[in-house]
Amino acid sequence: MKKVLIISYYFPPSGGSGVQRWMYFSKYLKEFGIVPIVITVDPNKASYKFIDNKFLDHVKEVQVYRTGTREPLKFYSRLVSGDDRQSIPQGFAGESKPGLFRKISRFIRGNFFIPDARKGWNRYAYRKAEELILSEKIDLVITNGTPHSTHAVGLRLKKKYNVKWICDFRDPWTEAYYNEELYRTFIAKFIDSKLEKKILREADLITTIGPGMVKLLRGKLNHADHNKVRFVFNGYDAELFKGLEKNPSDKFVILHLGILSDNQPIHSFIFALRKVLDNVKGMSEEIVLRFVGKVSPSIVTQVKVKLPDVVFEQVDYVEHKKAITHMLNASLLLNSLAETKQSELLISGKLMEYVATGNPILVLGNPAGDAADLLADFKMARVLDRSDEKGIEEFLSFVYHGWKKGERFPKYHFEQYSRFETTRQYSKIIKELIC
Repeated sequence: MKKVLIISYYFPPSGGSGVQRWMYFSKYLKEFGIVPIVITVDPNKASYKFIDNKFLDHVKEVQVYRTGTREPLKFYSRLVSGDDRQSIPQGFAGESKPGLFRKISRFIRGNFFIPDARKGWNRYAYRKAEELILSEKIDLVITNGTPHSTHAVGLRLKKKYNVKWICDFRDPWTEAYYNEELYRTFIAKFIDSKLEKKILREADLITTIGPGMVKLLRGKLNHADHNKVRFVFNGYDAELFKGLEKNPSDKFVILHLGILSDNQPIHSFIFALRKVLDNVKGMSEEIVLRFVGKVSPSIVTQVKVKLPDVVFEQVDYVEHKKAITHMLNASLLLNSLAETKQSELLISGKLMEYVATGNPILVLGNPAGDAADLLADFKMARVLDRSDEKGIEEFLSFVYHGWKKGERFPKYHFEQYSRFETTRQYSKIIKELIC
């Protein structure tokens, strides 16, 4: 069996959606003749916001090495809130308008920590990778970004040991929407862009999450290198859905799961819902608006001001299985993609789990993007532009009246996007390179 070294900052017990791509690939790769060996950061030293210890069950058969690190984000969080994790930045969700201290902190982060503030982990990951390449006879190195600083470890290993190397992009690098909030100078942007292009040029293969990201990354390469950029969707955990049944309440529950920052505005949804409520007598008494995840204070204020007659519930974070239960029991699943120049390439990590529930879905984003293509075959899913308030209003009304009539929606056949099947697809890419 071939041995693959996976270098990933985010790995169980880190919580959230970002960790799940390589958690599941690592879990299933052995089924396809590939042994994964993982280097990650010690969770007691890491600067990630959420812990989900149940994720460890997925990787209990995986060989995992945890290293030290040296980063500023825990120190920053302690200064801001007195807690090591509470104020670790997460796309600036949960932050109000930045004051002078936050502005200075963002400037330092954006201009002195290139490409990101977790680059201090690299030296620890590199040392452990050297040791394992020699002792385990590694056939391939895979680096997982974000944080994209991790790819620099892969570059060093390739140059020194001539090992095959894949870099995987979960998110854009220089085009990441939060970069606009970091007050980056021209010099910082230039250095960051140069590093990204060097990584892309030197990698043997580049993988990512969808066709939009493929197009973006190919645009940074010579035409001759376009074929080395591939995508494999994140997928959903079919096993996690087994044994779970829908047990909805007698309320019409609108659920948004995950981060909701100022870069993911939902004002058009709020205004559209207000119009529907004003037109349907007694509807406000049946609505529950539930946010599970970190939410911008300004969005919470908008909801409370515009929808005072609606029950509003906010939960900061729940473990994955509980999140699935929330999705299953919702009447409508809301997803708000970030506003960015590359909006067409965004597919949120939870979107496939949304689809797997069979419940209606409303996505605020680019109607011509990857998310819309993914949902095109699903009758009760819409991707609508934020400016299309009328369309949002009509879809909300349509779903609500269907719920009132007790309509049941057709079950989607989505098995090709299970985590097992997406790992099968990724294993073919690995074998193409090393077999």
